[in-house]
Amino acid sequence: KHRTRMTIKSKTHKGQGFNELRFEDELGQEEVFIHAQRDQNNVVKHDETTQVGNDRSERVGRDEQIAIARNRSEDVGNDEHLVVGNDRHDQIGQDDTLEIGRHRIVITGQDRTEQVGNHRYDKTTANHSVEVGGHLQQQVAGHVELLAGQAIRQETQVIELNVSQSLTINAPGATLRLDGSGITLDAIAIHVKGPVTQTAAGGSRQLAIDATPEPGEAICVSCLLKAIAEGRNVVRMEGEG
Repeated sequence: KHRTRMTIKSKTHKGQGFNELRFEDELGQEEVFIHAQRDQNNVVKHDETTQVGNDRSERVGRDEQIAIARNRSEDVGNDEHLVVGNDRHDQIGQDDTLEIGRHRIVITGQDRTEQVGNHRYDKTTANHSVEVGGHLQQQVAGHVELLAGQAIRQETQVIELNVSQSLTINAPGATLRLDGSGITLDAIAIHVKGPVTQTAAGGSRQLAIDATPEPGEAICVSCLLKAIAEGRNVVRMEGEG
């Protein structure tokens, strides 16, 4: 019936199965077929080479385990697609390097946790944008330093700063310091615009001054502090000599 086929076939003892080794030599249909009724074990004492000229398909009905004593190299000439139906766990004993020539997209359906045992360094050559739908909380045990080459802009409803020791604001020609001793303002000149309200020590007396200071005039800092301490007006009223 099959003049170009040679078959070696054995029947299972006291059963319905069989083992088969078949060779097909028909032109255009050449094939080597192996059928194992149960297990198949291959033992290679030295090297093994497998070369497939076209496509290759492999299907495992249950589990697969691969153990490699030394190195492993895999080269994919075009695309690679991996689908894991449940969990995936990768464990690397030392270093891990990932190089991507173009874009990278990571989508996490729920939570994401990242833990770094030592230092972390992130570098973005162009712009960096972060969008948080809920709240943002950062906790730093040491120092926080923010350097912006051009400007820093914050827009919100309420800003509350709590410091346990002191708060210092430095600008060219002026320094404002808030600490346990009070408020210290050190400036080359102080220009006040708008109504001024003065409250005496302890809040026992309040003096409202409805006047507009002359814009552009420098104020003597020592004179200003002395006038405040003595409870005198620190802004010249319109019409006064």
